[in-house]
Amino acid sequence: MKKGILLLTLILFSASSWAGELLIDIPSIVGKSESQVSDMIGEPTSCNSIKYGNKCQYKMAETEIVFINGKADWITVEGLDDKPFTSATLKHLGLRPVKATFSNAFTLRWESLQGLRSVSLFKAGNNADYAYIKAYTK
Repeated sequence: MKKGILLLTLILFSASSWAGELLIDIPSIVGKSESQVSDMIGEPTSCNSIKYGNKCQYKMAETEIVFINGKADWITVEGLDDKPFTSATLKHLGLRPVKATFSNAFTLRWESLQGLRSVSLFKAGNNADYAYIKAYTK
């Protein structure tokens, strides 16, 4: 019984520490409509129509989303300035930290990560600057 309680406590602690690290849950946003995204992360601060669809900015994690064919497809997350320029920063986006498929001094890129076309992390100074996620469209 005591081992079961200890195990449950460790699982709950682990889950709560993960939640504290999460800035925005990219996998849950991908493919959602504008109204579904707004329900999840709040109303956009602004939107404008561009060649590919509607582009909206959100306060949460300083995020910009381009809705292509009505679905969240291209996602830029700017609120990473205090995060390390390593694969560990993926956890702040709701993604598993794994080795990048491409890297140089300024860019880390993952192809086909968790069903996404690509995830790129860009560097500024010693930390991450922003992440750019392409879900479906090149």
